[in-house]
Amino acid sequence: MGSQQTHLYGWALMIVAVFCQRGHESCPEKDLEKREEEANVVLTGTVEEIMNMDPVHNTYSCKVRVWRYLKGKTMVNGKVLLDGGNKVMIGGFGDPEVCDNQVASGDTRIFFVNLAPEFMWPTHKNELMLNSSLMRITLRNLEEVEHCVDEAVGSRWKLKWRTNEWIRFVCA
Repeated sequence: MGSQQTHLYGWALMIVAVFCQRGHESCPEKDLEKREEEANVVLTGTVEEIMNMDPVHNTYSCKVRVWRYLKGKTMVNGKVLLDGGNKVMIGGFGDPEVCDNQVASGDTRIFFVNLAPEFMWPTHKNELMLNSSLMRITLRNLEEVEHCVDEAVGSRWKLKWRTNEWIRFVCA
């Protein structure tokens, strides 16, 4: 009986591994550097309220209390800010194009977002939209995202500086 249980246990583990692998393949995640580059705004925040449920597409928006902008604070203007300026509306939860996109009230995450494009207006006007998977707040995740943002800002600054120096050199 013991060897039969072991055999069944082995088969069960193999089936679970196949399903986990298949699930991973169906939603491949981009590298963190690419995700940061494609997002105009990266912020940390806590989901306060789930709103605008779409029963047809199974998507929803959330009111998020912003704790910190890691990138793109200047892109979030007065029209996007809610409740005195410390909250934003983020849409795109439930979108099958985004791998990890489900939240509950009280969840604190790192959000990679962009301003909603005009074709999504008026439903999502003045809303931010998920651009890639959410990340849990851990010290390691925060450090990795900050490193990507700092590296991108640093390389853009170096390019701008080199371009300005080249213009000065040519015009001198």
